[in-house]
Amino acid sequence: MNITRILVITALSLVAPLLAAVPAAAKEPIPVPSYAQHRLDRVAAALAEDPLFVDPDMSAALDEPGRARVRAAIDSAAAALGTPVYVVVIPNKTGSESDGRDNVFLHWLHDRLGRNGLYLMVGSSAWFEEEGFNVPRRLWDLDDESTERPADSERRFDDLAGRLTRRLGLIAAAPSTSPRSPRLYSSPDPWGAEHELRLDEPETKAPFLTGLLLAGPFAGATLYGLGLGAAAYRRRTPRPRPASRAVETDSGAPAEPSVKWLRRTGRKELDRLRDLLPEAADNPGRAYAVSAYDVAQILYDDAGEDPDRALDLAGTIVLARLGRAALAGKTAQPPPPCFVNPLHGPSAQRRKMQLGGTRSKRRPVCSACAGRPPGALDERTLKVPGPDGPLPHYAVPGVWKDTGFGADGDPIPRIQEYLGVE
Repeated sequence: MNITRILVITALSLVAPLLAAVPAAAKEPIPVPSYAQHRLDRVAAALAEDPLFVDPDMSAALDEPGRARVRAAIDSAAAALGTPVYVVVIPNKTGSESDGRDNVFLHWLHDRLGRNGLYLMVGSSAWFEEEGFNVPRRLWDLDDESTERPADSERRFDDLAGRLTRRLGLIAAAPSTSPRSPRLYSSPDPWGAEHELRLDEPETKAPFLTGLLLAGPFAGATLYGLGLGAAAYRRRTPRPRPASRAVETDSGAPAEPSVKWLRRTGRKELDRLRDLLPEAADNPGRAYAVSAYDVAQILYDDAGEDPDRALDLAGTIVLARLGRAALAGKTAQPPPPCFVNPLHGPSAQRRKMQLGGTRSKRRPVCSACAGRPPGALDERTLKVPGPDGPLPHYAVPGVWKDTGFGADGDPIPRIQEYLGVE
């Protein structure tokens, strides 16, 4: 057993009798307004009668001939898949019960309807979101932006029936796999309680204060002394290196990626990480991977296809890969990405460099960038569009410059602050 763990257990065993009298206070549940679920009830009730639901607020998105065409495609896909197929056309703004997260809405709708099958959602942006519950198809391998998003953002509902028909046909023809259901790893705060401060700690009352005053000084002294011993032991004991990184270096990643490429790659990387999480219950890197997935998914959803959010989409890819690296290495400290271009993947070493106006500093780089002459690194640097032409990622003020995409430490807490989430 690890010496640190032994020391901590010993300290707790000494302190526990003094804290035994401290009562455990139950957390007060936050009431969820009953009206928060009305929309889910309404949609689920409608789907029980008709597999196509078009919200009145989006009725213009599909005319009657288009609806008939989609219903025929639903029937055809359901027959091919051997499972029900449901299509929902509904707005899902950030003020909704699912906080604007389409995947959350589909999970909750599935729970409310109580039926497995393919759930496909079309929101106000006309992008598609789908979840397959016990559907025998590899949905995460699908890659067809002509069906996933509208060709013209100004006329986004043009040919929606055609896009839905093609998408359902693509899913029906996708490679088969064992049926399984996705898991939802994070949920929004209960509707109406998004801005309330909730403390995880129980309310401090007199018995707790009494126990704290009696046990606190002794516990502090004990743990401090044992902590010094543990620190000395760690200094003498070499730390094991993490196992394989599992995330391959992508030295051919574009230096000036398009929003289309970033969206497509971000979706793939999110799906790859999500599929690893159910099997990682005992993995020491799982907590980090879940946090990385949560933050990356929010970034991906918020950024959409806005060219001004290109760095956020790049961050989605980097965070998803960091999560996979944490699981592969069984560590909460995966190797940072390449500073030259974080899309290259995990770093292999550090080298002293000076890019653009940055000061000379040892930075993490991938194996492909490690051996390049300094002049060649500028050509490989990740750049995003700007008013004066492409800008290197480290020259754009904001959270990604501050964190270096993880090159300067764990980026997740800073990005959570940037997104306003915990």
